[in-house]
Amino acid sequence: MISKCVSDMASELMKSMAAIQGGRGVDWPSMRKRLLKLGVEESLLRKAVEVTRYSESVYHVTIINKKNFDQLVKYAEPIDKSSRSKASLSGKTHRTNVNGALLVASTSTSETPYNYIFRDKENYPIPFKKHAMIIENLECFLELKAVYQFTIDKCGITYPENDIEFIWAAGNSISNKLIIPYLKSFEGDVLCVLDVDFGGLKIYSNLISGGLDINKTKYIVPTDIEERLNGSRIKLSTKELECLSRVYGVSTQTDNIIRTLRYYGKKLEQESYRAIQ
Repeated sequence: MISKCVSDMASELMKSMAAIQGGRGVDWPSMRKRLLKLGVEESLLRKAVEVTRYSESVYHVTIINKKNFDQLVKYAEPIDKSSRSKASLSGKTHRTNVNGALLVASTSTSETPYNYIFRDKENYPIPFKKHAMIIENLECFLELKAVYQFTIDKCGITYPENDIEFIWAAGNSISNKLIIPYLKSFEGDVLCVLDVDFGGLKIYSNLISGGLDINKTKYIVPTDIEERLNGSRIKLSTKELECLSRVYGVSTQTDNIIRTLRYYGKKLEQESYRAIQ
């Protein structure tokens, strides 16, 4: 018989599996849909059971091959999400967060970037610089001195270079709940050098919703952003334009950016800052 699930919330699919084993009727179309969504092949279903319809929603399901049926049960079992390692046993690793977070950072005087590793219930390092500058794209992070100079020349940034720790965003991973407390502990501002598109706006939105002070977290864009967007060759798709609504209302600054993006119907990747000074 199917063992009792250790989860506090009983699985409806597992209940249906138990009903099949007990010879009771089930809503097979609904079960079949769920199993297929979990990755079960049609061929496995045919090898495991035979189905007889009793009524609109009640079906009798006969187990014709116990080994194949046991495979269906494995698919139906709730995933142990207590760790990524345990989730891997079910082949659903992507449904579970990594047990920790990695932050790559550097300073203007560092020979090479360095790493922070964050885990639950561990003490967080204290920033040794006053401000943080988050750079979204790896190429720009690797050329952080040039990016910093660009923010001085074109974005109105006035913070001394020696007061800044440069951080690679690595996409949305920068908004990981394990990293947020470190970002919040900077005495000064968190400067976000992000793509001027939905992706960049989403990263910023996640940082704010994660708990960063909106008054100290700045979305850095060139003062001539309209001219740059007008000259951009990268058009926003219809889907991207629709997605902008999902990040509207976060701040006055980002709302202005969204309106500008909609007006020109184009976007900017931050790598272009190095190509067009």
